Amino acid sequence: MFGTGDQIELVVPCAPLRTNPSDAAEMCSEALAGETAMILEIGAKDWIRIELMADNYQGWTDLKQWRIMNQSLAEKETLKPFLIQTPTSPWVRRDGSVIQLPAGAVLHLDEASQWSFSGIEVEPLFSIKKMFEAHSDPFDAATAFIGAPYRWGGRCVWGIDCSGLVQLAFTLCGKRLRRDASQQAEEGERVKWSERKRGDLAFFKNEAGLIVHVGILKSPSHIVHAAGEVRMDRLEESGIWNGEQMTHTMAHICRI
Repeated sequence: MFGTGDQIELVVPCAPLRTNPSDAAEMCSEALAGETAMILEIGAKDWIRIELMADNYQGWTDLKQWRIMNQSLAEKETLKPFLIQTPTSPWVRRDGSVIQLPAGAVLHLDEASQWSFSGIEVEPLFSIKKMFEAHSDPFDAATAFIGAPYRWGGRCVWGIDCSGLVQLAFTLCGKRLRRDASQQAEEGERVKWSERKRGDLAFFKNEAGLIVHVGILKSPSHIVHAAGEVRMDRLEESGIWNGEQMTHTMAHICRI
């Protein structure tokens, strides 16, 4: 039985967080396998409003995709956490089903060398070394997703938005960022255009001057970002250029 204040963990590869308790509501973010959250509110039917532990992001989700964390402190201390680094990886559940787990999913290894996420035992179907090999920097992590489709609120290879890409890339390098581009723009230090370099974050604004887009610099003249898909485009002081079209207007550069 779920209750307000309960700590829960995700038991499926990914799950949408929505702005309202309805499958038709806007997806505002996404939880990944093994991530934990706290229940803030119990809604009608199977809807619960939660706050993710990793970034304090809130949204509505289907309780059928979660379970209450019921491990004792002693049990938790015997579990070693690992963060999947590859965009997606196949795992076999005890029931024989093969599931794909995304980058950013949290797995645990116990003293008996058994892998699990959220209490579900799984076995890997390819090289463990490759699966957990850390990226050299956030730009390197982001480029592993080139070609992934854009999806508002997404945080994985099956669909990802601009700030989700940046947040995930930093997470895979052991650094925590907030979820939305406007929030990420408040972190780090601003740098002059002339001092920009690989790994800096470039932020872009709409006509009202609000931050609406973000990407990671490959070099002073190129950026990786999610727009239609995760892609590499030309960067100029005016903004992002795709061919002869400027697609995003520059706001400022930050260094985390």
